[in-house]
Amino acid sequence: MALYHLSWDLAYFRIIAADFPVDPPMRIFSHGVAGSFLLLVGVSLTLAHSAGINWCGFLRRLAIVGAAAAAVSVATYALEPQQAIFFGILHCIAVASLLALPLVGAPFWAALAAAALAFAAPLFSVSSAFDSPTLVWLGLSTWTPQTLDWRPLFPWSGFVFLGVGLARLASPRITFPALATWRPVAFPWRALSWAGRHSLAIYLVHQPILFGALFAWATFTGLDERLSAEGFVATCQSECEAGGGQPKICSDACQCVVKGLRNADLSIAMRRDDLTEPQREGYSKIVRACTATR
Repeated sequence: MALYHLSWDLAYFRIIAADFPVDPPMRIFSHGVAGSFLLLVGVSLTLAHSAGINWCGFLRRLAIVGAAAAAVSVATYALEPQQAIFFGILHCIAVASLLALPLVGAPFWAALAAAALAFAAPLFSVSSAFDSPTLVWLGLSTWTPQTLDWRPLFPWSGFVFLGVGLARLASPRITFPALATWRPVAFPWRALSWAGRHSLAIYLVHQPILFGALFAWATFTGLDERLSAEGFVATCQSECEAGGGQPKICSDACQCVVKGLRNADLSIAMRRDDLTEPQREGYSKIVRACTATR
């Protein structure tokens, strides 16, 4: 999960190709990571309630996951309102856990049958009747929303049901005392065990840490300014040519503006941040000077 999200950060800073995270192999990798998450949700749910449903523990966990899902929605709406996450993997975990709870005490084949139905639903039940924003999260609509994380209930809940079924099937083998009381001793296994017990916290904080570290590195090395300049030149040239300018003339003028902004210590303008009145005046003078000589 962290590696996949890191690929998005590296692409954002143009350290790797921009389309690398959406290449078919990486998309398959991301689906495999999400599927394993949800499969383990079903396994963990079964193990946690193998002796009967612990309602206090279940509701506490549901509240924590629900709150985390809401926090992700709010944060992504603030940062990327056009691609905000409204039904990502945490939302799916919360709803699928509710649906899977009755299967914990049912025969293993019931959970496997539920998994098969969940996986098959998008193949046979897609309809415009589910196109409403209030129903699109089911995964049965005729369109796919633009969102940073999209794990609709169908087919993704199928992995949770599958996890319950497999855990029920293997319960005599995975709950015997020797395994149930095992504790890691060596460092690598202790670290993995700790990570497993704090997976939600890691999920919530790893991306800000990764992005923040890359942002700090980009700022320290000047990469952020170079990227701002490249983006500014590309936009400037596109707008210039759209206005009827010749490609060579537009390119030279835009490069001239970048050089002038750097010399005038106005690199902030390349990021299109808000400028003060004196900064806007300085920016306009540089643009006029560069275009007047072309």
